[in-house]
Amino acid sequence: MIGMKRTTLVVLSGWVAACGGDDAGQSSSFGSGSASATADTTAAADESSTAVAGSSSSTAAGSSSGGDGPKLDVGAADSGTTEPAMGCTFVDLLFVVDNSLSMSEYQAALAAAFPGFVDAMYAELPPATDLHVGITTTDFYCQPGGCSCSEAVFNCATTASDQQVMDHYITPDVQDLGSNGGQGRLFEWQGMSYFATTTDADPGPLKQWFTGAATAAGEDGCSFEMSSAGAAWAADPANAATNAGFIRDEGAVLMVFVLSDEPDKSPETVAAYHDRLAAAKTLCGGDECILTAGLLDGCVEASNQTVWQFLNAFGEAPTWGDIDDTQNYTTVVGNALAQIVGETCDQIPPAG
Repeated sequence: MIGMKRTTLVVLSGWVAACGGDDAGQSSSFGSGSASATADTTAAADESSTAVAGSSSSTAAGSSSGGDGPKLDVGAADSGTTEPAMGCTFVDLLFVVDNSLSMSEYQAALAAAFPGFVDAMYAELPPATDLHVGITTTDFYCQPGGCSCSEAVFNCATTASDQQVMDHYITPDVQDLGSNGGQGRLFEWQGMSYFATTTDADPGPLKQWFTGAATAAGEDGCSFEMSSAGAAWAADPANAATNAGFIRDEGAVLMVFVLSDEPDKSPETVAAYHDRLAAAKTLCGGDECILTAGLLDGCVEASNQTVWQFLNAFGEAPTWGDIDDTQNYTTVVGNALAQIVGETCDQIPPAG
């Protein structure tokens, strides 16, 4: 099943195994630091693929994205007015990847589809558009050594109790569990917490980095998957130590893509998660600059489940596909999504 709408695309990964754990939320002393690189360290890690922080490119609103240099839409001859240049300066791509038990097949399918998406993105966006690509997970419970998980499976018909959910939801402002990619922190891979590049650079290193990172996210996370929370807390100042610099505001499109095969157990309100993410995009225009997409369990739409509400909170209905149909991956993560990002970029004024 594939749903296509103009401004939104969401990918979610499944709820597979439920973490048991004995009073893990009360554990006395987890490390507060993670191995993730800071944004500045990340940007310097690979000169061949790193974007220049202030690079910009713009196109006229409604014009082809392949034009060279900034363009202006000029008003009618008798109006004496001109319209500002349009075309975003930055594009930030956040992938929320379910890292619970049994996710390896889906993670591998996403990794396989990603190179085609990169090629389509490079074709849709103007040269020198500045890209950030990062991954976070759905885990808000496990420490670096992992966590004890049961074989329980959650779906739209079988849910955990509110107390069970809260026992497995530890936010980073309360306690930093230190897990790589957990609690909304970006997942560090090859010394980088996100990949920075531009659309006129060689796309090969980005493809290689993401392919490795998406599968390295693994299956050691908690089965109480928190998809909406992972996206929202990625933008929260509580995770500045690992995430600073990833999400840009003015002149920047943010796309959130969720990969999950089970329902979202994020316990806060959808409005709280929406507002946490939108707060990082106030200069750009809030919802107008945020896209959502995903590969999800087919039941989430019919049940109007949390992640479905979250993905619909920023504009039109999301573009999505059933995570169990691998034929959907190249459709959802491909030309359609790249076109949506490109068209949204065309409508946003550049930074400055």
